[in-house]
Amino acid sequence: MPDLDEIRVRLAGTNIDPRSFLSTDYFNHFNEVIMLLSMLPDAPDLLDEIDKWQYKTYREHFQESSLGFAPLAIEVYDYSPIEMRERFDKITVQMSMLVVETRLRLRRLLEEGEREKFNDLALQSSLQLQGMIDDGGSIVHGHGAAVDQAAVDKMF
Repeated sequence: MPDLDEIRVRLAGTNIDPRSFLSTDYFNHFNEVIMLLSMLPDAPDLLDEIDKWQYKTYREHFQESSLGFAPLAIEVYDYSPIEMRERFDKITVQMSMLVVETRLRLRRLLEEGEREKFNDLALQSSLQLQGMIDDGGSIVHGHGAAVDQAAVDKMF
């Protein structure tokens, strides 16, 4: 097992959190979909671009990234505390599932000529994914449901 303090020194100047050993830069993978969803009411043909979007794991995202710290992000992923990493992975899989489900529903609504429902679903899903990114960011930075619950428990 490597010295985690030495690894933390190597994280300086990167976007990798020294507590979780994770990076919020991974969520850039989802930001494109969020942007496209928000634009769908004015440009429904952008649904074709959402159809092309493919989920990438954390490692896959950074393997294809041009960020200078990408190799380090991949290397230290396994040192992330298991509870954090499991919560992080869970929310990213949920996000991916939401994208897939949403694009299927959007396609059906578009084909049925249900533009108002199409627009509402696109915007609602965009906001929901953004909220999930916020939750994921909280996990990356050592916050989130488990930490918040501990704070609440201390109050009582």
